[in-house]
Amino acid sequence: MTRHVNYGIARKSRMTGGDIAIVGFLGLGMIIWWNFLRGDTTIPDVALTAGPKPVLTTDRPDDGPAPPSRQDVPEKGDTPAPPHASDKPPVDPKQAASLVSAGKEALSRGDAITARSYLSEAFLLGLEPSQAAWVRAELTRIGQETVFSGHILDNDPLASRYLVKTGDTLGKIAKSFRIPDDLVAALNGIANKNSIREGQSLRVVQGPFHAVVHKRSYVMDVFLDNVLVKHFKVGLGADGSTPTGEWRVSTKLVNPTYYPPRGGQVVAADDPTNPLGERWIGLIGISGEAAGQERYGIHGTVEPDSIGKSVSLGCIRMYNEDVMQLYTYLIEKQSTVTVVND
Repeated sequence: MTRHVNYGIARKSRMTGGDIAIVGFLGLGMIIWWNFLRGDTTIPDVALTAGPKPVLTTDRPDDGPAPPSRQDVPEKGDTPAPPHASDKPPVDPKQAASLVSAGKEALSRGDAITARSYLSEAFLLGLEPSQAAWVRAELTRIGQETVFSGHILDNDPLASRYLVKTGDTLGKIAKSFRIPDDLVAALNGIANKNSIREGQSLRVVQGPFHAVVHKRSYVMDVFLDNVLVKHFKVGLGADGSTPTGEWRVSTKLVNPTYYPPRGGQVVAADDPTNPLGERWIGLIGISGEAAGQERYGIHGTVEPDSIGKSVSLGCIRMYNEDVMQLYTYLIEKQSTVTVVND
């Protein structure tokens, strides 16, 4: 026993200067690491021999909670879906109710423009289903009066008059207001789009229009700026196959030919059995689940009973008369359609 103890003492007494230096470096390393964990990145005032610096491979510790991820930087290459009503923080019901009351009061004195402003703000904040239905219907009525009618109300920021100049075409005028020429023609009762004259006064609105499709309620809301001006019922893809996210309008076709995506018989444009109806509005996915998707669109249907249901291969179906209206609102490469789950 005495020999063993003496042996240990002898080994300890034989520590060289190099051993002591190693112990010192290890101790210093522990101090620096402890300070780093506490958030203190200062180095103790001890003379060190110069050497290569360690490579920092990550700033996320393996044995602690991960820091909050940055919401503006997608991870793993995913594209974030656009924000929608369900992503918003809870809204004070009193605030929305106050806006609705102000809108009703403006309506009672015949001020449609002010009422439209209040009700649109309340709708975008979020309302209870029954109240939202009333506001949606009222905004659609006001939209018909202020946006889609032949006259312009005072102080309406969405509608104006344009005097045709030398060299103007309906297409050129429509492009400058970011709306389809079909809409300019419809607003002004123009049967021949090639027949306008210098000095002619045209009613125009400032686009582009955009739309939001609500999967849960099978409703499409159409907006001009942030003002809801129209709504339609829609049919959607079976088993949730209509991707959520933001889409941009690509091509628009009148009397489209149907090419079955899974193979089969091509259906001619004027065939009464054509499942696309009279209009096709092609979509290109730009964010969310829709990102990169190109074979989806909005179209009419030969199965009107499918509206309000999830039965398609993923496209958005509308009644034929409704999709013909929508066709005149949305403009290629500028209008967007956002599909949300609520």
